[in-house]
Amino acid sequence: MNITRRKFLIGGAAVVAAGGAGILTPMLTREGRLIPGKPRVGFVNGLNGPLPKQSDVVVVGGGIQGIMTAINLAERGLSVVVVEKGNIAGEQSSRFYGQVMTYKMPDATFMLHHMAKQRWREMNAKVGADTSYRTQGRVEVPLDDEDLAHVRQWIDTKHKEVGSDIPFKTRIIEGDELNQRLKGATSSWKIAGFEEDSGSLDPEIAAFVMAEYAMKIGVKIYTNCAARGIETQAGAISDVVTEQGAIRTSQVVVAGGAWSRLFMQNLNVNVPTLPAYQSQQLISAAPGAPGGNVALPGNIYFREQADGSYATSPRVIVAPVVQESFMYGYKYLPLMSQPDFPVHISLNEQLINTFMQPKHWALNEVSPFEKYRDMTAAPDVPELESSLEKLKAEFPAFKDSKLVDRWSGAMSIAPDEDPIISVVKEYPGMVINTATGWGMTESPVSAEITADLLLGKTPVLNPEPFSLYRF
Repeated sequence: MNITRRKFLIGGAAVVAAGGAGILTPMLTREGRLIPGKPRVGFVNGLNGPLPKQSDVVVVGGGIQGIMTAINLAERGLSVVVVEKGNIAGEQSSRFYGQVMTYKMPDATFMLHHMAKQRWREMNAKVGADTSYRTQGRVEVPLDDEDLAHVRQWIDTKHKEVGSDIPFKTRIIEGDELNQRLKGATSSWKIAGFEEDSGSLDPEIAAFVMAEYAMKIGVKIYTNCAARGIETQAGAISDVVTEQGAIRTSQVVVAGGAWSRLFMQNLNVNVPTLPAYQSQQLISAAPGAPGGNVALPGNIYFREQADGSYATSPRVIVAPVVQESFMYGYKYLPLMSQPDFPVHISLNEQLINTFMQPKHWALNEVSPFEKYRDMTAAPDVPELESSLEKLKAEFPAFKDSKLVDRWSGAMSIAPDEDPIISVVKEYPGMVINTATGWGMTESPVSAEITADLLLGKTPVLNPEPFSLYRF
């Protein structure tokens, strides 16, 4: 993508504005670095040995989006190969927060999540294993009267729009019901939104169970096998070229998560995303603490896991300044100005690295993906510690909870925060499924849309809001 002087100046101004208007942080010390990582807890071995010479579909990326798309295609009778540069779920797919919810979601994303909740409720029975999914309910206390009015209007609108096939179960609660949901709180919370059918998935379990199921039904997953690019003949896809050789195919799904943009840059296709990192932590069980999923003003968030431990996160996005920030960072200003979307800007070596990073390479050359197998972001420890202190002050039942783990997930999101699930017009036979901060939640339905688009079927949801070409 060529960058004009005007776009560079506008993007630079956006970076300065973001650093100085409402989201002030010590930019030079704020964490936001990519560092080598590995799957946090679970581990599923990929295949070794020679690659198959041919496959109906090749999926680039062994995170949850790639795995779920491969499952959907295999269940339709296609042969599917997944190639992953590192380990299965080695990056964001073992680092997600794990709430399966629709609360305050905009129209297009709402239906994606609403349908996904139903798919996840049926998943354990489908795969014959415990994915860790639990329907647990979620309480969110509004930020202020304006937020409450917005929530009431949103609930009223969705009650009218949503059909009876998958009932809409979000409502306002107060009084004894709210007190029971927030038992032991030191503050006197008066009113909240309650999503009765929200769910929970644990990052230590879900993606790995789904990967095992994928292999059980015939999906071939090759790890430490980076896709370098594709070859074409007469304008049609003919091969996916990996570091271990080529696989003949006419259909490709790009589900590379935070790496999708770089993969597509080598094909001269622009995928407008910027990196976004979110730190989280896991603490031990707390007898007497509220269960379920809770979000309170003051940046207090927690979610009970299947084993009784609790995931908690300050829900603050760390956005490192990168080369692309100067290209179209200004497009993110409306998103960054939202009161429930706090963003910290980080200025670190990643800026220089993105300018130095090759954007094009020959298919017989070592690609960047072979240099960065499993990458994650360094956790923002000060934010995590502050968040945990607030949680323990609000709910004394957590005072003896011990820190189990801390981590940060690396995502790339689009300017409107909606996912990109789209045909790639420049390469017939290619579909991209990427650019989401809700990949685990969305994956059963985004995978179905991806498979429909690839096979020329009418998708279960209108894909236009997720088009690569909407920007």
